[in-house]
Amino acid sequence: MFDRSKWIWPSEAFEKNQRADFQFDITVEKKPESITLNIGTETKYWLFVNGDLAVFDGGLFRESAPGCGYYDKVDISERIRLGQNRISISVWYYGNGGRNNSFCQKPGLILECDDLGLYSDETAVCAINDAYEMPSDFQPTFLYGGNHTVYNAEKRPFTLCPAIDECKKTAVVLGQHGDAPWGELIERPVPLLRFSSRIPCKAEKIDNGYSVSLPYAMHFSPYIKIKANGGERIVIHSDRYEVNGGPGDFNHYYGHRAEYICRAGEQEFEMLDWIFGEKILFHIPESVQISELGYRESGYDSEVVASFECNETNVNVLFKKCVRTLKVCMRENYMDCPDRERGQWIGDVSVQAPQIVYLLDKNGLLLLKKAIRDFITLRKGDRLVGNVPGDKFSELPSQSLNAISEIGMISVYYDATKDRSVLELAFEPAVRYLMLWETDDDGVVLQRKGNWEWYDHLYNCDKPVLNICWYYSALKFAKKTASILNDRRFDGFINERMTAIEKTFKKRYWRENGGYFASGDFADDRANAMAVLSGLCDKEKYPRMRYILTSVFNSTTYMENYVLSALCEMGYKKEAFLRMMSRYHNLICNENSTLWEDFFHLGTKNHAWSGGPATVLLRYFAGIRPDLTVQDTDISPLKNLECSFIDKDGKAVKIQKQTDL
Repeated sequence: MFDRSKWIWPSEAFEKNQRADFQFDITVEKKPESITLNIGTETKYWLFVNGDLAVFDGGLFRESAPGCGYYDKVDISERIRLGQNRISISVWYYGNGGRNNSFCQKPGLILECDDLGLYSDETAVCAINDAYEMPSDFQPTFLYGGNHTVYNAEKRPFTLCPAIDECKKTAVVLGQHGDAPWGELIERPVPLLRFSSRIPCKAEKIDNGYSVSLPYAMHFSPYIKIKANGGERIVIHSDRYEVNGGPGDFNHYYGHRAEYICRAGEQEFEMLDWIFGEKILFHIPESVQISELGYRESGYDSEVVASFECNETNVNVLFKKCVRTLKVCMRENYMDCPDRERGQWIGDVSVQAPQIVYLLDKNGLLLLKKAIRDFITLRKGDRLVGNVPGDKFSELPSQSLNAISEIGMISVYYDATKDRSVLELAFEPAVRYLMLWETDDDGVVLQRKGNWEWYDHLYNCDKPVLNICWYYSALKFAKKTASILNDRRFDGFINERMTAIEKTFKKRYWRENGGYFASGDFADDRANAMAVLSGLCDKEKYPRMRYILTSVFNSTTYMENYVLSALCEMGYKKEAFLRMMSRYHNLICNENSTLWEDFFHLGTKNHAWSGGPATVLLRYFAGIRPDLTVQDTDISPLKNLECSFIDKDGKAVKIQKQTDL
């Protein structure tokens, strides 16, 4: 791959946040049946064929493997015609990294199309687009890469398709495929992003401009058509431009925005980047005449294939918000939130995993498999870390244990797909990670701090009990994996650790007088839920545990998923339903189309780990198993339930139930 192509750029002198345009003119005398363009860039690109937008926001963030990136395969068969053709590419070099991408020290474009005899080299026509400028004031949050988009139309009129003028030159070769810092390029394992055409919209006048309400929270790129005197500055951002930190973090974080400096006369501008929100705010000087305001929606290419409906309006609203929250937390990777971090926190992905299986088509599973490969392939030695790919990775032992547990993302993916390759990839790294835990004199694992000894936000978090429960669940999945793969190398280690925990857990932590597990003088709903889900709680204890899980409310929306699941696993579905509707009441009744990071809006207004109720409703109330088969369920606390989904064989399944409860 790319044997005849070279990494190119308009100049050897490059800068952070630089944009470059490339142009390839081709004469086609006999059109091939299929035409595939292979393209790799550092960092992002927009592709046009004969002036039409073919790829919006192309390229996957690095890394695919340590020191390596990705390339896209783009089918342009329908866009190429006989005779003269022009392929135009706009490339944006970030020059920084974040929690969702790793910094690359050089920009570049590498391209090949064997079908057309097209290869990137020093003959390519290109130019730096100097109308893109660095912002004059503060930068966006350090948590994800890129920068604000500032376009000065007084330097060069904006055109959506690159228009290389008298500044054009031939390219400079920066390196060959496989060279550092780009490394080997791996084929993109997920589909290209889906994007709409431009959507004009009505705007409401506000003090310093206009506000556009979107139909739901989305990823969008705003555009304007205006007439100006020249020199006016227009600023565009979303209602999620400034967001809170997570619970306990009182900082404010800023997303990307667009700034456009007008030239005289009629003109248009579109932000070649995406931002997130439910409203677009256009700050436009009074001297500017507006012809049209609008946006282009974009996002990960996956369809929702499940529906859920019952006679309880609030339940239906909650389910829809779960779906929207999942969708907006998908793009390059599964992310915790698209407005503050965009990081692939691996605990969030494990909460998302069953939702992905239940709600989305197979493209959703491709992104989940990528998350698993990221987690394993980009580990740091024997440490399994979150936020990979990315420069700002960190080891949260509880989240890494979650990911390799019986209920984590790898197990969920395997149960749904029976794809052995993920088990073959993850088995040894998972066991090696479990070996990092030290033990006490009884052979029971001690807590591991990692970079952040975190189990959940807020109060009364029983870390010792949670640590052992997550660890034991990970051991159980390792044992199951060893059996599936018939790999017995680590049986001694796994069995020894499991036996030590089984002998001591109840003796150390069961509080007979209170009827719950605890390491100290308080009862934690999260710790007791995990005792149930890990199998360390005997079934005869369930009636007493029921009280704790219906009266203690320490968990945030991350661990609440597991408390609700534990109640259902114990057979207390009505109690789980009442708890869910009580705890999620504020999130259901607010005006947002997504679910908050917590129950009291201490963080963002959407967060990946908050969508657990969708799993609870589909698995425990509709009776859909993790392998997408239907089971008989006992009386549900929902009347007139109707649900449809796509089963593992790709067939549509419809479920209807009526109860008197």
